Amino acid sequence: MQHRFILFFILTFALSASLFSESHAEATETLSSGLSWDFGGTRFTSEVIVKDRLTGLALGGVDPLSYFISDKPFHGKPRFDLSFRGALWWFANAGNRAAFQDAPDIYMPQFGGFGAMAAARGHLAEGRAQIWRVQNDQLLLFHSYANRIAWEQNPDELFEKAKKRWPKLVEKLVP
Repeated sequence: MQHRFILFFILTFALSASLFSESHAEATETLSSGLSWDFGGTRFTSEVIVKDRLTGLALGGVDPLSYFISDKPFHGKPRFDLSFRGALWWFANAGNRAAFQDAPDIYMPQFGGFGAMAAARGHLAEGRAQIWRVQNDQLLLFHSYANRIAWEQNPDELFEKAKKRWPKLVEKLVP
């Protein structure tokens, strides 16, 4: 048991440190659980939708409709929650929750909330609710501001790459 804890600590420390290295982050992106295991090019996580691993909350509590109706996303309220696809979503009001229920695929982040640029590069990385872009009426999240800036240089081509690579990336996710 002690060996598992030590291994967990070492992996957590190493991956946290790697977040500060852009070139290494591209090679070994962190997943929504905060850890990434790479066994011969195959990564594993139990997350299909990026969410807080302790609370199950998607988008850190940001109302998914807020990206579409406001210049800045805003937090929802726990009293207007909805459990959907294994994640808990918060909304600012009952109307936003109802709109999401009617058309969740319109308002949910693309690529399960994983970073769009990472997906275009063939990797999985946790998208961050505060680093976003709405492109062609679709919500995209990014792992870093640098990734969003790089994306904006050629958004249409990168979106096509991400869409093409996404099915292979999903196969790496544990159901």
